[in-house]
Amino acid sequence: MIKEGQYLFVEGRGPVVPYQGKYAVKVPDVFERVRARWTSAGVDTSAPYLPMRIEMEVTTKCNDACPSCGMGALPLADGRTLTDGQISFLLHQFTSIGLPSIAITGGEPFTAPRAMLRLIAEARANGTDISKLTTNGVWGTVQRCGREFERLEKAGFFGNELFVPLLMLSIGEQSTPLEDVARIIHHAVTHYSDHELNIAVSSLADPESRDHRMDTLLAVYEAAYGVFPHERVHSTMRVYLANERLEDQAAVRRPGLTPVAKWMDHCFDCFVPTVGAYVLPTSLLKQDGCWYSCAAFNVPQQLSFGNLLREPARTVLARANSSAYVARVRAGGGLKALHGVVPAGFTQHTPCTSFCDSCTLLIGQHDKATGETTGHPTTAVIPPHALLAHTHSSQPSRAS
Repeated sequence: MIKEGQYLFVEGRGPVVPYQGKYAVKVPDVFERVRARWTSAGVDTSAPYLPMRIEMEVTTKCNDACPSCGMGALPLADGRTLTDGQISFLLHQFTSIGLPSIAITGGEPFTAPRAMLRLIAEARANGTDISKLTTNGVWGTVQRCGREFERLEKAGFFGNELFVPLLMLSIGEQSTPLEDVARIIHHAVTHYSDHELNIAVSSLADPESRDHRMDTLLAVYEAAYGVFPHERVHSTMRVYLANERLEDQAAVRRPGLTPVAKWMDHCFDCFVPTVGAYVLPTSLLKQDGCWYSCAAFNVPQQLSFGNLLREPARTVLARANSSAYVARVRAGGGLKALHGVVPAGFTQHTPCTSFCDSCTLLIGQHDKATGETTGHPTTAVIPPHALLAHTHSSQPSRAS
């Protein structure tokens, strides 16, 4: 398998090679094209934070019940799905800020296929790429696999302008039979080239045991189809982490005591435009409209800057860009930028379990040291017709 992190292309640091990496692009001038979109939308391209992608939770419904779910998904009877009107409205919001791409997640998107396919079709009609679709593979049965690929194709999933779409299959705690996951992979690699579709497998493990299901998947695939297509499938192997959106999640036990300072020193600059290995900067949009300036598995609540179902996207984006915390992290190339703000006594002697946990702790210490407040609470509801009018009026006319 192709390990995550290969083929990293960062704006301003050398040429971009098309069709390389998990989040491969189709054009070498992708950053120039993206900046042209932002400029056309009237967005300040010198702002510290401009998302290349929004991870969009189309539904909170899920057929599974993973104890450490990264998104806090709900059972089918309890979850909620974006309505047709909400989908259209949010896509107008994205256009207003020149957003280049979205990633579709859940819940499980294939438990809400109508909404998922509508989102794909409308996004493509609006000129917004679908850079990723994350799924547990529930649709990989003999009866559904080929049919669902046909539906994705008809909706425009393969019609991107900038990005090669990525199909992300998650096999952590999910109960989907690995035979069905293998069937999806086999169909993908035998029907589509790497210029049409990328495939990735995300195998999250318990942090204490570090047990992954990747080797089992390889054995299942090779028993059914022969040699595994290592040159086509990208691998993401990580561990489950604490998630503050899961009230009943069991405590995560991760061996070792890594201080915050060490996480800071090895943090990647998530706010610099990046493609290939990742699509950055990225953000998270929950099904209820809450918008976060990071799409990490356990994104800190303080990185929520508003609600795109209740406020203009320009307003929410402006809040993120006026955040002193965001600006400092961007200017300093990652969390290491906070060494001069957060006392060394705290960063060197406070242990935590991940980059995201360290980010949460650092936000608290940053705000305490500076007297600033990172993030923004959800505001009062604005009538949809008034919000839509505001969104349209804030867009400059496009030059012919």
